[in-house]
Amino acid sequence: MAQPPPDPVHILHNPSGPVTALAALRLKEDGEYNLVSGSEIGFITIWNLNVYRPTKTWQAHSATIVWIGALDDRPGYIISHGRNESLIIWNAEGISVHRMLVTHEGFCKCDLWANIIAIPAKKNSVEIFNISQETTSLDRTGTLTIDDDEGALMAIKLLGKQTTVVTAYESGCICIWNENVVLHRTRVKSMPTCLGHHAQRNELLLGTSCETLYIFNVDDLTELKSVVLTNPGLNVMALRLSDPRLYATAGWDHRIRFFSARTHKKLCVLQLHDGPVNSLVFIMGQSGGGVGGLLAAGGSDSLISLWDLYSQAGQPTTVTSV
Repeated sequence: MAQPPPDPVHILHNPSGPVTALAALRLKEDGEYNLVSGSEIGFITIWNLNVYRPTKTWQAHSATIVWIGALDDRPGYIISHGRNESLIIWNAEGISVHRMLVTHEGFCKCDLWANIIAIPAKKNSVEIFNISQETTSLDRTGTLTIDDDEGALMAIKLLGKQTTVVTAYESGCICIWNENVVLHRTRVKSMPTCLGHHAQRNELLLGTSCETLYIFNVDDLTELKSVVLTNPGLNVMALRLSDPRLYATAGWDHRIRFFSARTHKKLCVLQLHDGPVNSLVFIMGQSGGGVGGLLAAGGSDSLISLWDLYSQAGQPTTVTSV
């Protein structure tokens, strides 16, 4: 018999309102992870997950924080992107160490891999930068600009290499780039909203504004499978790097869905939030989580929910899909 869905490990109430971005942050090398959240009114908050309390909050932007990232090889550094405003690198004290104007006016989020960051720019182009070892400058290494009128840039994904990038556009066009050349292109029927990369399985995951989740082969963008969801509209997805058997999606219908990375079968659906879920991040090594750590989900209801899908035996819980 299928088990009931698990309860959240904890629920955090964000003092600065609707949560629009999340990231996992180490404040020191080999230290435990903290959670970083960004809000609709431009605040950044660092959360201690041992006591479930904020340790620092500051006004980072005057507009909505679209995206937050953390530099794993340089503990304590946070990158935030404010809509129609700027991209800023912060230290753990909330002091800005680098600021750059961002001209993109849409909803596309940055993507970060190691010390490489992809940033949406004007005219639906993507700018690729190396973050300096001193973490005080960004060195541009390339610009990707599509020739055709494919509508707004919706999502970017770095594929673990500086020169290989996936971009998705409002028209449904998906491109794989090597430096400034489009190697492969395909098209889906609905508007893309988010991208995920499963490196071990060589698969690209694409969430859309409709009920369909697509899975492509990374090498040539061949469609491998599509999954039909109950409700339309995915906002975000997160893949667990330490144990790649699971990934999670969330979106407009307020629900969080866990999937098997091998079969892409739904394992469970979690219902807690009263508004769209805007961000997901897996946080490894927390004492509150099982062998797979915790999943944090931030929503428009100003809540951050923390989940552990694993039972005490270390096996994933399977529940009836909704």
